[in-house]
Amino acid sequence: MQSDQPGVTGKTLRDAQFDRRVIAYWRVSVSLVMVITIVGIPFIPFWLIYSLWFGPKYFDGLAARLTTQALELRKGVFTRNESTIPLNRITDLKLHQGPLMRRFNLHGLKVETAGQSGPYAGSEGNLLGVMDAETFRNAILRQRQITLGAEPANETSSVAAPAGDATQLLTEIRDILARIEAKQ
Repeated sequence: MQSDQPGVTGKTLRDAQFDRRVIAYWRVSVSLVMVITIVGIPFIPFWLIYSLWFGPKYFDGLAARLTTQALELRKGVFTRNESTIPLNRITDLKLHQGPLMRRFNLHGLKVETAGQSGPYAGSEGNLLGVMDAETFRNAILRQRQITLGAEPANETSSVAAPAGDATQLLTEIRDILARIEAKQ
């Protein structure tokens, strides 16, 4: 991904950097799955040899770029997947780290968007091995707020809405829900 050229989705603000330890993580995690399934045990030597080629190729194809309007993701070796997620569709960014990921000191970042539904809907983007994932997540959230027209929240300020406003809003929501329920 070119990081200095404005594209369809705006000017590039930040490129994600990925940790090379993700290659070893993939190698070990797939091997563990093969061991657990028992049927895969004979294939472990083939996987380990294949992963010496596949891991670096997959790693080289990983890219994530934050622009003024979207988050652009790219990955894949045989099948290339490129997706552009508009910032106004992003609903949540989850940092995750499983036990094996902790062993390799890796973090994952899941991008969840509006429009995902159903019990089997996965995240729109899953970035594994992003270096300084928390900073990248905060940059996305900050740019999302700017894109939506809201000023980024200042973490040092603790100005809260008056309690009366919240109570009034909740009362209005309650009344609307009561009218909807009465119509059914």
